[in-house]
Amino acid sequence: MKLKIPPVVVLFLSLGIIFGISILFPSISFRFEYQTFLSRVVLALGVLVAFSGVISFRLNGTTVDPTKPSKATALVTKGIYNYTRNPMYLGMACILAGGILRIGNPLTIVGLAFFIWYLTRFQIKPEENALKELFGEEYEDYCSRVRRWI
Repeated sequence: MKLKIPPVVVLFLSLGIIFGISILFPSISFRFEYQTFLSRVVLALGVLVAFSGVISFRLNGTTVDPTKPSKATALVTKGIYNYTRNPMYLGMACILAGGILRIGNPLTIVGLAFFIWYLTRFQIKPEENALKELFGEEYEDYCSRVRRWI
């Protein structure tokens, strides 16, 4: 299995990329009215989406540990999982997007792109394979109805 780096660590690596780029290229930035407000809304939305995924897992009595998807005891398909198969990762991506909006440097989108690419390749796809093995056709039906990200 390719699950090597926990998603929270990838989140912080991506934040490092974002802040590093903003420090290296400070002159490439933008400002607009309500920028701080909008960035806070996106960040809060990310926290809400991520925690709703965690709460759904807890309510269904299944593991939240992203490094051990084979330990899942239930396939969660209700609540936020009606809209995205990966609300915790989507929430993290929104948190990054909120930071990018606040910083106001278009080059920092590289950090978000890295996060989405890495998680899809090395976290989500291996999780999907493990869940297909565990839940079979039920999981495949769910995947046909609900998108990976949004």
